[in-house]
Amino acid sequence: MREEIGRLISLQNLDRELHESTAKLAAVTQGVDKLREETAAAAIEIERLTAEQTQAELARRQLERDLAEGEARIRNSRMRQSLIRNEKELQALAHEIETQKESNQRQEAELLQQMEAAEPRIARLRELGETLEKSRTELAAAEKEIAGRAEELKESMRKRRVERDLLAAQIDGTLRARYEMIFSRRGGLAVTLARGGTCQGCRMRLPPQIYNEIQKFQQIHACPNCQRILYFEPAVET
Repeated sequence: MREEIGRLISLQNLDRELHESTAKLAAVTQGVDKLREETAAAAIEIERLTAEQTQAELARRQLERDLAEGEARIRNSRMRQSLIRNEKELQALAHEIETQKESNQRQEAELLQQMEAAEPRIARLRELGETLEKSRTELAAAEKEIAGRAEELKESMRKRRVERDLLAAQIDGTLRARYEMIFSRRGGLAVTLARGGTCQGCRMRLPPQIYNEIQKFQQIHACPNCQRILYFEPAVET
């Protein structure tokens, strides 16, 4: 039974090492993932604003054309005024000129509004362009920096998993399943020391009979409180 307990302890050490390596790998890649998200978000925002700016430019140009045509109509109407002698026709033409002037004024106001609205959009596009360029530079540098470290961690984890699987195969299937369940539920500590009559996992006092049985290494015992698998280490004489 000592050997079985020893294998469980070794398995736990490997599992905890794998867990730590997984956390390290996540930490290594987390910064790069954040940069990727920021880069993608900036690119999407630039695409949206660029499309918006393109539509605004088309609308502005159409307004400018309409305004130019309106001005031309006013000039033509004024030229016609000098040729008309009929009072009724002169009044109709004057009304036409005033109506066109009002239309031009509305178009000028709309054109001014569009130009004012474009200013912050253009400034934002410029800002996002600089941000995107910076993010892409930082992302390329970060990806290069972590590539070696991440690959090193992955290779180390691959070797540890092979070692872990070989060791796990040597442990009774029922006991291994019990260990894995406790390991997942108890924060990565499934096998713990019993010392001085106390479970070192939850710090609860053990019944004296169980504590005595643990020291004999005749069977597997669990803490009645936290269910962790217990083992005993005799005191080393100095």
